[in-house]
Amino acid sequence: MRAPIANGTKGTVLVVDDTPDNITFTTHSLRKIGIECLTAQRGWECIEIAKNKPVDLILLDLLMPQMDGWATLAALRDEPATRKIAVVVFSCDDRLAIRERAMKEGAVDFLPRPVMRDALVNCVQTHLRAVARARALEAIDRGLTSSAEMDGTPPPLHSAAGSYGRV
Repeated sequence: MRAPIANGTKGTVLVVDDTPDNITFTTHSLRKIGIECLTAQRGWECIEIAKNKPVDLILLDLLMPQMDGWATLAALRDEPATRKIAVVVFSCDDRLAIRERAMKEGAVDFLPRPVMRDALVNCVQTHLRAVARARALEAIDRGLTSSAEMDGTPPPLHSAAGSYGRV
């Protein structure tokens, strides 16, 4: 059994999509395995929720009206309170150039639409485990740094958590 991320849950995922059927499919699939879901139908809603609620992972549709997924991803990366949240993007356009752009702009993964339930669940579980591991390593780093400060030894040169998921 996987360790909880926070508050005794298997993690909290913010699902961002302008299509209600997609939100229903995604949240039902994830809640079925014990993952808490928050939802937003617009980019600006995503940013506000992510700034104000604990979110472990964001699933973001790239094709939305008003503020599309690209603008939302850029805003999440620019905002100090949200820049470390791992983001997986969805799109019907799964050309290599789109996938590469998503990674370059800060997404940790890409899921093509229509997405199969197993692929969705596996992707989310993989990234939630990675987020949990990165947080555990950061806690170890904090402990090492605190110990080093108390005994006068130099702190670690780099973070044990590495660069995964910007956590």
